[in-house]
Amino acid sequence: MKIVITADGEWMTSNFCPHFEECKYLIIYDTKTKEYSSMKSPAFQTKDKEKLINFLKAIYMKNIITGKDLENKYFKVYIPEKNEAIIEEVVIEFLNRINL
Repeated sequence: MKIVITADGEWMTSNFCPHFEECKYLIIYDTKTKEYSSMKSPAFQTKDKEKLINFLKAIYMKNIITGKDLENKYFKVYIPEKNEAIIEEVVIEFLNRINL
């Protein structure tokens, strides 16, 4: 499964960003291979939530870790227990919750 995590930086040691449309980067993590990639968020400059939602739908990403519910039934959103964490910690928390 691939998941998208909203982040302030492009590494697994970067800070988690709980603000969906305000995040600077998107980390895409593959739970099977344990590999990740990152990219600048297409909505970072504009803070346009719909633009980011449409982008994620276009690349078929359904599983998202961010700080709030997107209120869109297309996505499965996981909200971490703490907002002040690095990406690696958030991913571990998510994997422990779904028992992977």
